Amino acid sequence: MSKPLSRLTALVASAALAVSLSACTASGWQEEAPPAAGAQTDVGGLKRRNFMIVSDEAGDAIVAGGITSRDEAAEVVGISVAPQAEDGSFGTAQTIAYTADLAKGATVTLDGADTLFSDPALILGRNATITVAFADGQSAAVEAPVYSSEHPDFAEEWSAAQGAA
Repeated sequence: MSKPLSRLTALVASAALAVSLSACTASGWQEEAPPAAGAQTDVGGLKRRNFMIVSDEAGDAIVAGGITSRDEAAEVVGISVAPQAEDGSFGTAQTIAYTADLAKGATVTLDGADTLFSDPALILGRNATITVAFADGQSAAVEAPVYSSEHPDFAEEWSAAQGAA
């Protein structure tokens, strides 16, 4: 390969790399926003995003996250949470009386106001299995982290949910 051709190839490759990397932060990048801390799962056209538990040491907790119905309208008919024990097994699931109607393409955000529950078996730093049930019989479980209500990224949401109770 001649020197002019290899220089041209290197220049084109460098330009393509620069453009692709700069596109990662184009419009909407918020430096102060923490990365998604929760777990996610998809079943069919139903997406669960950034699911987590925020809890105090006594086990008073909220479920936080988002549910999106991509393909068709859906109805959430319940959420259950099973905490992880010290031995790694998961305990008995507790049902949260939560319902929501989702239009096609819509997202419902669980900010804790309607997903408060208490389970002294929750262990900060462990996981919990969160299962979302839908009216059509579908359900989807995701293993999500249990964060402290004192964590700086979640303290404000925790306080707001406690005030809504």
